[in-house]
Amino acid sequence: MAENRLEGRRAVVTGAARGIGRACATRLAELGADVAVLDLDLRGGERYEHEPDGLTVDTIEGLGRRALGIEVDLADEAAAHAAIGQVVDAWGGVDVLVNVAGGAVTPYERSRPTATPTSDVQRIFALNFLTMVHCCQAAAPSMRASGAGVIVNVSSTAAFTVFPDGSNAAYASVKAAVSHFTRHLAAELGPDGIRVNAFAPGITLTGRIIEESSSTGYSSREAEVPLRRLGRPEDCADVLEFLVSDLSGFVTGRVVPVDGGWILGAS
Repeated sequence: MAENRLEGRRAVVTGAARGIGRACATRLAELGADVAVLDLDLRGGERYEHEPDGLTVDTIEGLGRRALGIEVDLADEAAAHAAIGQVVDAWGGVDVLVNVAGGAVTPYERSRPTATPTSDVQRIFALNFLTMVHCCQAAAPSMRASGAGVIVNVSSTAAFTVFPDGSNAAYASVKAAVSHFTRHLAAELGPDGIRVNAFAPGITLTGRIIEESSSTGYSSREAEVPLRRLGRPEDCADVLEFLVSDLSGFVTGRVVPVDGGWILGAS
């Protein structure tokens, strides 16, 4: 890992209190960026045994970088714009936006297409899609003003596959929408010098996923993965490091699977 590759960059990571978001925020700080942590609950990681100790903001500051912690419901358009505006006011702009906020947060046992209630669909759509749209729209003016910027969204391998019983239907459909929005945004913002990509995790062992594995059965699916293990949040941070660095300077509009090859054998 190249130290200080992002020295002087101002980053925003949503959903960064725990899991993949925390790993991404920490990696950006390790690379030299100042990082704003946006989350509905900045202490959200404390709810799960297998999350790192301490707050993400404290970890970033411990690495010698500036940090902002903002508790915000990013599904609220006005609140999302205000949160990004707070970062711009404090640091003068935003260079990197990473939209991690989201997840399959509704009950798995009712996630098949004919069983999913409208309330679940609305919640998944707001958390995974609207949060991303609001933050992209809020950050774009700052990036356009500087003539550069990087946006990385988080899709899912669920967007490209179908479980045999049709479960996770709403989540998969919304993540497919995230992927396609990413492509459209890349087409729009490319002439402004702004790159937009996404990565698509497979089953990733965040604290929440580990805790819920007894009901979802995720933890027993290593044999389906060609690399014979499930993902770790750090695997996503590795791909993020490529997508935000100059190494991917000619890459935009792409969705990169981070799944150990699991998608190869999925339907």
